[in-house]
Amino acid sequence: MRRDRSSLAKYETGLGLISAIFVIVIIALLVAAMSKVMTIGQGYRSQEALATRALLAAQTGAELHLSELLHPDNGNSCANTTRTLTVDGLQDCNYQASCAVITISGQNFYTINSVGRCGSGVDSATRTVKVRVTD
Repeated sequence: MRRDRSSLAKYETGLGLISAIFVIVIIALLVAAMSKVMTIGQGYRSQEALATRALLAAQTGAELHLSELLHPDNGNSCANTTRTLTVDGLQDCNYQASCAVITISGQNFYTINSVGRCGSGVDSATRTVKVRVTD
């Protein structure tokens, strides 16, 4: 015997609602997971940008210190400097450059150590650049 359609429909009532709720829950979980991944990725990119800016601040410090050290009017004075940078792209960054001199066989070797820092607190980065030159 064949069942008629009205009795089959009676057994399938509510299946569409349960299926729709299941699909909505799965999609909501996927959206939440993708949102978490995007948030973590943005944090890494932000920290990477700070680290790059800190490296550029350290390189700037080393080059400026080297320029002052080797300038003929300064007499090769090896001094320590700290500066806050105000140029576009390096705002909220500073560098601290120190200098040491070693004389070997009558020749001076200067070592410039520059530490660049950007940001503050948890959102900060520090990079170091070391340069050695002779006069």
